[in-house]
Amino acid sequence: MSAKSMSAHDTTDSATSTHLPSTAHMEVDMADLPIDEGKCVKIVHLSGPIRIIMEIDECEKLKLGTTEQFLPLSDDKKFRVVCLSGPIKILLPSEHHDAIQPVAAGGSDHDTELSNAHTLPTDEDKPSVKNFDCNNPDNTLSPLCPYTPGNEILLKTAENGQTIKAEIIKYFPATLSCCMVIRFVDPPVFNNTSECVLKLFDRRFSAQQREECEAGAWSPQLEKEYQSFVRCGDAEEYFGYWNAQKENFDDWSVAYVRNSRRWSAAKWEAYLQWMSTSMYEVEKKAYEHMIDLQGEDVPKMFGEVVLDQSAGSLSVDDIDEGNLNQTQDDSTSISSIDPDDNPHIVSIPGLLLQNANGFHLTDLHEHLPYEHWQSTVDSAIAVLHRIQECGILNCDLNTRSFMVDPLTRKIMMIDFGIVSFRGDAESEREWEMLQACEDEEGAVGLVMQGYLKERGGGKIIYKPSERTWRLGWRFRQEAGENEGGTEEEDAYVEKHKDFVFEE
Repeated sequence: MSAKSMSAHDTTDSATSTHLPSTAHMEVDMADLPIDEGKCVKIVHLSGPIRIIMEIDECEKLKLGTTEQFLPLSDDKKFRVVCLSGPIKILLPSEHHDAIQPVAAGGSDHDTELSNAHTLPTDEDKPSVKNFDCNNPDNTLSPLCPYTPGNEILLKTAENGQTIKAEIIKYFPATLSCCMVIRFVDPPVFNNTSECVLKLFDRRFSAQQREECEAGAWSPQLEKEYQSFVRCGDAEEYFGYWNAQKENFDDWSVAYVRNSRRWSAAKWEAYLQWMSTSMYEVEKKAYEHMIDLQGEDVPKMFGEVVLDQSAGSLSVDDIDEGNLNQTQDDSTSISSIDPDDNPHIVSIPGLLLQNANGFHLTDLHEHLPYEHWQSTVDSAIAVLHRIQECGILNCDLNTRSFMVDPLTRKIMMIDFGIVSFRGDAESEREWEMLQACEDEEGAVGLVMQGYLKERGGGKIIYKPSERTWRLGWRFRQEAGENEGGTEEEDAYVEKHKDFVFEE
């Protein structure tokens, strides 16, 4: 059993820059073929002028004769290297290259997405991803970000449009959303609380999301381009298309779109908006599933809001990028489009949540003495189990998702923007397989074991639950999958139930 990787999910296989050069259809001499130094390859002749390059593993070397490994090629010819999938590249003489037509750069990328909608990305197709370190998020605020302590922010309730004025007390490092502690000003109390966390799903300043997509920093000029994209109807069309893809394939993302490198900046902004609103809907649904745990194992949800854009007096055309002092009047979105006309495409939704005071489980060694480490990690795993019982699978689990009260050592779990739901799985078997693949329990127990040894110089043990062993028997055996509920499974669990991971 191994711990889940703690790099950002994001997820994560996200988009890359649209300016990366393409190596496909590159003209080369045979002596300059793009083969990694030190690797052995064979040239395999197909029909006509087509030859493919394939890497030879050590076992295959022993079986191949030298004639097959080193087929003669015409050194005086120019060849095109056409990349297919995996290790396969086609060598095509230049004079025959026109027989294969790549997608035109000016063609409809929507049509290309449709043709590639259900094609799994290969190493050649997948955009490169920057791994955002969730345990060390960037504390640097964009100079254009209005969410600074002392500023006032205007909100509207999603239910009836009630206006709420609040003051920002604290702003947290932005990841996939923008989180801040706010104090209500007018009204001074909302849903029996005077202070809470506002979690805004604002694509403009969600640092992790923009970094993973390599979208660059938001700017007023970029907002202008996005608004034009919305006005002409393109954003609405793509939202519908992406929703359909997500409905058919829950893991769908931009990584499955082969031509994403050619997207315009405005289309990337539309994708970021779609991602943000999708995560908002998912997190809201998760809190609704965890209604019985709210206030105990997870924060209480006080309500749903949107950023009030009608009250802002600052339009896009009035903004000076070099002198943007965001105050009460202009701390709202600068969009000049009525969010009521395109609520998902333009609005910035958010959740009002209980403030889970404390420190992140990741930093346990800095806040509690050694004798409390084991019980605290065990408590975090127990909270995780109760959330799992609500039919929720966290696909972006991180030890920073657990908040520990330094006085009571009570633990709350936060961040549910990237989760799956039991009701969306086609069968119990599929749901169990997803749980086995994520290994949420190991992502807490094993990871904290490593953190505390490396950073705190102490050790804890991790004892997998019976449920974890049963999932391991069914889905993580070298011989393949096994049926559950059998005598063999019971024997396997009995054999391993007392095993603990120690360091």
